Amino acid sequence: MYRIPLEKLGRELKVALVGVGGSGSAMALELMQLDRTLRALDSQTGFEVHVYDSGVVTQANVARQAFFDIQIGVNKAEAMVWQANNLHGKEWVAHPYNACLSELHELKPDIIITALDRPSTRFEISKMKPSKHTLWADMGNNATAGQVVLGELGNATYLPNVCALYDYSQLTDDDAEKKSCSAEESINRQELGTNQFAARICAQILWRLLRHGEIEVHGAYFDTETLTVDPIRVCEETWAMFGYTPSINNPRKSLTER
Repeated sequence: MYRIPLEKLGRELKVALVGVGGSGSAMALELMQLDRTLRALDSQTGFEVHVYDSGVVTQANVARQAFFDIQIGVNKAEAMVWQANNLHGKEWVAHPYNACLSELHELKPDIIITALDRPSTRFEISKMKPSKHTLWADMGNNATAGQVVLGELGNATYLPNVCALYDYSQLTDDDAEKKSCSAEESINRQELGTNQFAARICAQILWRLLRHGEIEVHGAYFDTETLTVDPIRVCEETWAMFGYTPSINNPRKSLTER
């Protein structure tokens, strides 16, 4: 069982959404719904969302990502924030460039959500040493399947993040920069629904943590072909299969001591 720190309860949380392509734009829609629901329960809660992306909306994006035809040619972060602010009454902030570590340090987010193709960025974020408790939710996928992992950042962490479970240090960005030139190519490279599947799982984990204050599952593997979801449980035996041991990898207490 993982319990949310008390400092994150009963107030608005600052969220950095890094990347609003396929999974990121789907996650933005989920955040709009989460924010609306949390504020309906307690007007002091909800999200202050900062969106980062240097990309531009293309015709190929519109078929599979959460953008409109009239937004073709517009920066993705600005296009998504326009939707949030003008169609959903939010006050999100657009950053039309790739997030850098120095800016994330300065922003001091409560939650970082990454939806990126670049392994190097994940690895860089994993090395962050925030001055406050920071949760990191990461979504990764291929054409039909993927995984979602919610963890913590910094030295005194207990809940392992994606880079604590997987070694991203040796991966390159070479294959991650492939772009689709048409809607047909985009859909051929990735099944429709894969990104939305990832975003829904990520949002559900965040909802359970923020609404109920605790979670027993902090991630999942999913497959859109077989329509299966396998949970990653908050469990030392599960983490040991990835080579992660809380009492060894960080100074916080193990499950048996909590």
